[in-house]
Amino acid sequence: MTEEGESCSVNSQFAVSVLNQLKVFYEEKLLTDITLLVEDHEFHCHKIILATCSSYFRAMFMSGLSESKQSHVHLRNLDPITLQTIIAYAYTGNLEITHSTVELLYETACFLQVDGVVCACRDFLLRSLSVDNCVRILSLADAFGCAELKRSAQRVVELNFRHVCRGEAFLQLSHTLLLELLGSDALDVEREETVRQAAALWLEHDATHRERHLSAVLSLVRVDALAEITQRAWFRGLPQNHKSIVIQGLYKSMPKFFKPRLGMTKEEMLIFLDTDSASDYNNHDLHRPPSEFNNLHLRCSPSNDNDLPLHHLPSSNDDSQRSITCYSPQAEKVYKLTSPPDDLRRFGILVTPENDVFVAGGEQPFRNGKWKAVQSFYWLDAQQNAWVAKAAMLSARTRPTLVFCQGFVYAVGGGGGSYDDMGGSHDDDVTMERYDRSRDEWSATSPMPTHSSLRQNNMVAVAVNDRVYVVIRDAMFCYSPRNDVWTEIMAQRRRICLGSACFFSGPATAAVLGDLIFYVSGGGGGDSAAEIYDTSRDEWRTISAVPVPDVDGAAVSDVCVRAVVLLDTLCVFMRERHGDYALIRYDATRERWLFPQPIPRRALGRLSSRFRLAVAKLYPSCLTELPWKPPACPFPPDDEEEFSADGETLELPDL
Repeated sequence: MTEEGESCSVNSQFAVSVLNQLKVFYEEKLLTDITLLVEDHEFHCHKIILATCSSYFRAMFMSGLSESKQSHVHLRNLDPITLQTIIAYAYTGNLEITHSTVELLYETACFLQVDGVVCACRDFLLRSLSVDNCVRILSLADAFGCAELKRSAQRVVELNFRHVCRGEAFLQLSHTLLLELLGSDALDVEREETVRQAAALWLEHDATHRERHLSAVLSLVRVDALAEITQRAWFRGLPQNHKSIVIQGLYKSMPKFFKPRLGMTKEEMLIFLDTDSASDYNNHDLHRPPSEFNNLHLRCSPSNDNDLPLHHLPSSNDDSQRSITCYSPQAEKVYKLTSPPDDLRRFGILVTPENDVFVAGGEQPFRNGKWKAVQSFYWLDAQQNAWVAKAAMLSARTRPTLVFCQGFVYAVGGGGGSYDDMGGSHDDDVTMERYDRSRDEWSATSPMPTHSSLRQNNMVAVAVNDRVYVVIRDAMFCYSPRNDVWTEIMAQRRRICLGSACFFSGPATAAVLGDLIFYVSGGGGGDSAAEIYDTSRDEWRTISAVPVPDVDGAAVSDVCVRAVVLLDTLCVFMRERHGDYALIRYDATRERWLFPQPIPRRALGRLSSRFRLAVAKLYPSCLTELPWKPPACPFPPDDEEEFSADGETLELPDL
C-alpha cells in the first residue's frame, strides 16, 4: 500500500501489450466467441473487442435478444474486405484509408457505428473534396446524416454547378437534394439557363418515376431570369402529361423581380498586389531618378478627386489594414480582399480559367527584422473572402511565376533565393514544380535549360493551349507537360524601340488571348517594346508602342505597365510616377490602341513599381467596399483614335 500523497507509477506499455496479445489471439483464432459471416468469408472475433469500438455490436451482444446468444452472426450487404479493415482497426487502432476505399469504408463504418472510423473517413473526405467527387460525397453525407460533410460538399457543388450538373452522380441525386440545390441562392452560375438545363436533364434521366416531381423541380427555376425566347421554348422535351398545367402554374406564380444567383453578381475585377513592405516601397520607388525619355504626351481627363478620401494600399507593417485592393472598371468601385495569413509578402498569384485564385511562395517575418522564403500555397474561398491552406510546395520560392496548364498549377522560378528583387535569376537552373489539385500534392518537373539570359531579370511565363511558354529577354522556351520536356524557340524577334515605349520600369509582363501572347518588356537597356507572339504561326510581330503620358515632368522610365486580359480584350494597366493610372485597351483586329480610361489615383492609393496585377471574377457582396466614389466626368468614347500632344493631334501609326 502506498503512503498518502505518493503517486503510483503506471506501466504505459501494459495496454499496448494486452492489445497486441488480443491481436495474436484473433489471428490464431484463440478464445474467440463470435463468428461474423459475410458472403463466403468467416471472421472469428472476440465480442468484447467488437463491442468496445462499435455501438452496433455493443447493442447486439448486450441486448438480450437472440443474437447475443448466438455464436455465428450473418451480416448482409457488407463488403468482406471493408469489414476486415474495420476489424483490423478494432484490434490495432491502425486504419488505412485510400481514395478508392474511403467511400465504402465510410458507409460501412456508419452502418456499424464505429465512431473512430467514421470520423477518420469524414476528415479524409473533407480534405479530398473536389469537382470530381463532390456530388457523390454530398449524397453520401446526406444519406448518413453527416451535417459538416454535407455542408462542405454542397458548397463545392454550388461553386462548380455548371461543371457537375451534367455528370452521372448529379443525375442520380435524390429529389430532396436536387430541390435544395435548385433553390440555392449561392449557385455559381452566370445564366439561369444553366439551372434550367440541369433540371430538365434530371427529369429526363428517369422520366417515368420522376414525373411526380415535375412541378416541384420546375418551380425552383427562376423563369423570369431566362431570356424571353427561352421562356417560350424551355418546356420542349419534358414529359407530355401535365405540361400545360405546369406551364400555367409557373407563369401565374412568376415573380415580378427575381433574386439573382450568386454567380450572376460576379464582376471582373483588377486585383492589385503590392507585396513588398513599406520600406521597400520608399527605398525603391519614391527615390527613383528621373529619365529623359518623355517625348509623348496624352490629354488627361479632368479629375475631381481632390476632396475624396485617400486609400493607401496596406503594408506588411499594418496588420489592421492588411488587405488586397480590387477595382471593378465597369462599376468603378474599389473593394478589399483579405491578404494571405502570416504577413506573407513577395508571393506569386494565379487566376485559373475556372476563376480559382491561388497564391504561392513568398516571404514571412523570421526574426530580428529578417524575412525567410516559405513554401506556402493558398486557395481563395471567394464566397468567404478567406484563404484556405493547401499542400505546401516542395521548395521555398520568392516571387514565383504561377501558370495554369492542362489542369495543373506550375510554379516557375523563385527558388532558393535565386531571384533578385525584380524577379531576375542569379542561378543557372530555374526549377519548376507542378500541383495536382485532385490529389492536393506537388511534384517536381524538369528544370529549364541553362541560358545566359537566366542571369537577367524580367522573366514571364504563360500557358497557351497545352504548352507553357517562358520569355526571358531575348530567349524563349516552351515546356510540354505531356513529355516533361523543354524546347528553346528560335523564332526571330523583331524588337523595335518605338518612341517612349522603351525604358518602362518594373518587371516584364504578358497576357494571353487565344493563340496570342501579348508581351511588354519592363526594363531599361533600349530594347523594350510591345510585341505579340503567335503560337499557331510560331512568329513574333512588333505592335505600336503603348501610349505613355508625361505629366508635370514625369519621366517615361518611371512608368509601369502590366498586360492583362479584361472582358476578353487585351489591355495594359499603366502607373505613372506621380500616381496617375489608366487602363488602355488594344484592338487586335485593327492593331491600334483605344483611348485610355483614367483611374483616379485616390481609388487605388500609391502603387510601387513592383506591384503585381491579376484579373478575376469576384462577388461584390462577399467583399468589403471601400469608401470611394468615382469623379463625375464622362470618359472619352472607346473608338477615339487620336491623342492630344501639346495642343497638336497625334495619330497612332498603322502597322
